[in-house]
Amino acid sequence: MSAPLVSAIVPTFRRPQLLERSLGSVMRQTYRPLELVVIDDGSGDNTPEVLESFAPRVKEAGIEFNWFSKQNGGPAAARNAGMERAKGELFAFLDDDDRWYPQKLETQLAMMRTHPQAGVSFTRYVHEGKEDQPKPKPGQMRDGWAFDTLCSGQTRAHMQTLVITREVQRRVGGFREVRNWEDTEFTLRLSLEVEFLAVLEPLTVITTVASSISREAGLEGDLQRDREKLQLLDELAASHGGHPRFSRESAKLLRARIYDEHIKHLIWLGRVAEARTAWQQALHECGEQPLLAQLKGKLTRARVAGWFGRKLKKP
Repeated sequence: MSAPLVSAIVPTFRRPQLLERSLGSVMRQTYRPLELVVIDDGSGDNTPEVLESFAPRVKEAGIEFNWFSKQNGGPAAARNAGMERAKGELFAFLDDDDRWYPQKLETQLAMMRTHPQAGVSFTRYVHEGKEDQPKPKPGQMRDGWAFDTLCSGQTRAHMQTLVITREVQRRVGGFREVRNWEDTEFTLRLSLEVEFLAVLEPLTVITTVASSISREAGLEGDLQRDREKLQLLDELAASHGGHPRFSRESAKLLRARIYDEHIKHLIWLGRVAEARTAWQQALHECGEQPLLAQLKGKLTRARVAGWFGRKLKKP
């Protein structure tokens, strides 16, 4: 039986100087056959010329190269466009500021061949400059039916580490075309449809750059992203609440985790009254979750600090 074609999906936006890192790591993969699909998300700069310059090297590496430009719509829309153009039986995802270790795809595909029930594979990863500190902890690399443990945080499947089958992608559809949390929402939908396979090796390097969406507008941006997460979770519950593997109790726990971060963001901004109101709302919506109970002391400390004109600092 011939090895299946894997399509590496790489969206990019105004980062031509970083493409050597990400695309170079795809070209160095030990797995074949491989297709590299790059989506220029309406950069409006010299990204097309830079991508065209990669063509001879990609061909020399024995990889099929498929790149194209589209109107700007964000990374989710770009990934969806990439999957529509891709030819592979499996999809792997990489952002333009990250990179893979050479054996990543070969390792995952070898394990997926021995676990045919798994339609999703994920690995550990490291942050650039902290290669000796792989994440997540081994205890958070749980496989099998993963919806409940993804909601609780007991399983952490980073988007840049995923390999999924085309068949399961057809069943769940594409990414929600929003700018925040679209990767988590997609992973949750995957977990309702197919078993996950955890690979304990750290095989991806994550690099956070100043222009990352996750850093836009600082803590104020975090507050907006928190609200968007809660909205997406509501919509997921509305559309998939009747699924036999959807657990409303697990979804409540995930909701509490989002509220936990939201309340801390308000505290660090010194908006203690708003934080307390959000905490009361979280208790109403999520019930007596332990992590929400733990916030009571932090709220008290923040209120006392406010009497002296101080704010609690972000750890």
